[in-house]
Amino acid sequence: MAAVQLDRELRRMLLADWFVCLARESGMEFDQRGSSGNRFILGSPKDFHVAADFIDDDLLLAFTASDSGRQGVVNDIARKAFDRLAAGDVGGAVWYSTEFHEVKLDFPPFSIMGPLLQRLGSQTRILGWRRLGGNVLLEFLEDIFEGWAEDKPLLAPKAVVRVHIAAPGPCQGALASYISHGVVETVGAICTFALGRPVQLPAVVFPSHDEDVPGLETRRIDGKILTLARKKTSLDIFSLLAHDGGFEVFHRTRAALLTFDAAVRQERDPVATILYIVAAECITTPGTPWRLEKLTKRFISFLDELIPNELDQIVAHANFEEAFGIRRGTRTSRALRRELLNHSYAYRSGQLHEGLAPSYRGLGVGVDSAHDTRRGLLADLAEAAILRYIEAPRVSLVGHPAFDSPPV
Repeated sequence: MAAVQLDRELRRMLLADWFVCLARESGMEFDQRGSSGNRFILGSPKDFHVAADFIDDDLLLAFTASDSGRQGVVNDIARKAFDRLAAGDVGGAVWYSTEFHEVKLDFPPFSIMGPLLQRLGSQTRILGWRRLGGNVLLEFLEDIFEGWAEDKPLLAPKAVVRVHIAAPGPCQGALASYISHGVVETVGAICTFALGRPVQLPAVVFPSHDEDVPGLETRRIDGKILTLARKKTSLDIFSLLAHDGGFEVFHRTRAALLTFDAAVRQERDPVATILYIVAAECITTPGTPWRLEKLTKRFISFLDELIPNELDQIVAHANFEEAFGIRRGTRTSRALRRELLNHSYAYRSGQLHEGLAPSYRGLGVGVDSAHDTRRGLLADLAEAAILRYIEAPRVSLVGHPAFDSPPV
């Protein structure tokens, strides 16, 4: 695997992993590993072990054997490990695997219909293998429940996603485990977005079974395995990192997807609505010192340019006026789009600054569908914004002191 840039913490992990890997080649096995404060413990504290203490100089770790008679061997292995680190050698790919299971649809008392209507409108069935970049493989399965009817389905069968991540590292160790656990949350949010249904993350991600690795390596280079997509738009945001400006685009898109994932799970419609607006706002906010200037203006102008057709569809919805309290009248499409965006941002800001209002309605006390409809329509807005941004990333100059400041 090609050399990669790692921060100081990850370089320490890689150095410790190289030590364990090279020690194994020398006949020194460390079946147990742990950490305590500013040190790694390699091996069982009850038996022979090596303490790798954090140090501030370029060597990063000081390796100390519990048996002083073996310190010379430990020093030799440590030098070889540091040489690998200094050469930028991450070793190769270590596979980690887990499963996501679709979260059961509930009918919370704060929103009896909101989650159901949203799932009915967004659910998508995906079967077979998909990929995200060159290092993540996904196998989509379905758990067909008893009584499910293929000819008249209301809800799609429960989705199960087997996730396989090829993480950099010389062996199963701290670096590969850390990266796998860091990636899996983003992969989970992408799967939620693709399926239109939330999936549950595992408590722990374990190394793949040895017998599965050859098949995963074969599939990794299989060009017939398609990239995971939503409405024909690729969701491989990891590949964005390979392009100029890709680091910022990746972070903004990841933030939007994680926020969208959180919104899907909310039992209170107002909270879900706020988060959908924030998910759309994520992609409008540049990573600059002036990013907090003219937030409302940037939100409106950015999204009006990015998703005008989708905004027009929301304005044309039969329940638009009821959901947002906006009268269409004879105004132009652009005026209505901008009022929708202004209203939505004001709603988000009001709830965040002033707190939530009561939203419990229960059954048999009258029907008020405004909350349910607003939730669904703003989910559509956030989804469209994320998809169009992935297709054509951009940055707004609204709020830039050199381009958007009042005349002197």
